[in-house]
Amino acid sequence: MATRGFEFAYMLDGSNATPLIRDWGMNADASGYKAGDLLQIDSDGYMTQGTASVGEVSAICQETTTDAVTDGDELKVAIVTPNQVWRCSMDASSTNAKVGYTKTIDIEDENTLDADDLNNGSIALVDTDTDDDGNVLAYVSFADTTFGNT
Repeated sequence: MATRGFEFAYMLDGSNATPLIRDWGMNADASGYKAGDLLQIDSDGYMTQGTASVGEVSAICQETTTDAVTDGDELKVAIVTPNQVWRCSMDASSTNAKVGYTKTIDIEDENTLDADDLNNGSIALVDTDTDDDGNVLAYVSFADTTFGNT
């Protein structure tokens, strides 16, 4: 089974905790949002899709819209904290990232890791796997989160 962007997998501490889901105002987007999109808070306080060279991460979108979104339209988002592990697809079948060591993986777009870009990102590789279709999946944590940093 291939992922639809970022999906919650488990907690690093082994607890049964799950991400906090809440409604949040979104940044205007003509093409809408998809469940699994990585989100960041913009200067107006709206969530917006992450782009390449992602630094601070705020949430993962939990809904898919088929229509354009205007500023402030609310969608359900899962708040990201550092102890969470998220599963997602990689853009390549292999990566130079090392589990537990590489903490700079970047994204290709709002819902796919750029497995070959180990610069400027803030994603740490926890594990890798393949799904039933042979797609490479990564299990990652976010080293720089809006909520949960000290």
